[in-house]
Amino acid sequence: EAVGIDVASKLLISKKAHLIVPTHKILDKYSEEQKGKNKIGSTLKGIGPTYMDKTGRNGLRMGDSKTTNFKEKYNALQEKHKAILGDYDYAELLTELEIKWFEAMEFMSKFTLIDSEHYINDAMQKGQTVLAEGAQGTMLDVDFGTYPFVTSSNTVTAGTCTGLGVAPNRIGEVVGIFKAYCTRVGSGPFPTELDNEVGENIRQIGHEFGATTGRDRRCGWIDLPALKYAIMINGVTELSMMKADVLSGFDPIKVCTHYKIGDDLYDYFPFDICDEEIEPVYIEFKGWSEDLTQMNSIDQIPNQLNDYIEFLEHELETPITIVSVGPNRTQTLLRKK
Repeated sequence: EAVGIDVASKLLISKKAHLIVPTHKILDKYSEEQKGKNKIGSTLKGIGPTYMDKTGRNGLRMGDSKTTNFKEKYNALQEKHKAILGDYDYAELLTELEIKWFEAMEFMSKFTLIDSEHYINDAMQKGQTVLAEGAQGTMLDVDFGTYPFVTSSNTVTAGTCTGLGVAPNRIGEVVGIFKAYCTRVGSGPFPTELDNEVGENIRQIGHEFGATTGRDRRCGWIDLPALKYAIMINGVTELSMMKADVLSGFDPIKVCTHYKIGDDLYDYFPFDICDEEIEPVYIEFKGWSEDLTQMNSIDQIPNQLNDYIEFLEHELETPITIVSVGPNRTQTLLRKK
């Protein structure tokens, strides 16, 4: 709106989108405080409790806001939440959040609500392009991620189907996006984490801070068992490697090829990654010192980086078709399949 765009005429809202009510945020805060040192690193936006009400068939959706008994539905949900909170001191926070929430709902009333699954499928039927933005990474998927250190939704390719109502047979090519190293925000297992000067240098050079929370991202070497798992779960047909430029100046560069748990070696992602002591097994590559950000063709990259890419491509059995060496589109280098 600040740059003159009539947002209300362009942004359509799904009737099936669930509403985060004020007590969802309070429940999120309450739940995280109760976990103590076992916090999962919630963004405290109320998303987890909203999903709990969704699966518990108690949730409020945008379409409900147009019904005559919406206030009664809202009050019933609030009472349910208050019973869970018990003696928790939340009255002042609730008053503050409710003022903002009802202002927000008034603002939202100017948008058009649609049956989004019909809208999207009609668009595809007419040959229009539909761009879907996924949320977060594979290892945060509620079903296939590092449970319980996960988000509340399906972040894998299948989320396109469950989130948008797009049939599985409408999905063709799947581009898997990964960094040249590993990162994680919040708690949870991270076998290749570098809790040292190397990890800190990667964080600073790569500007690795959480987009929502601003928290430091944990950084480490690339993890092939996890990456192979992500490729399998998502049905990835080609890969794009981001932030290759961040690794310039690091020597050697390590790649985790296996996990060692006790006396056993795993080249895949095991069930008990959260509870077992995992030792990553590495092989080393000679690093490169060139400033990759000045390169605009894949032919310009140093041999050491090319060796790194070719090894990953061979191990992952998936072509790496894009290598990014900076945020600009001219820094997106294309490789042949």
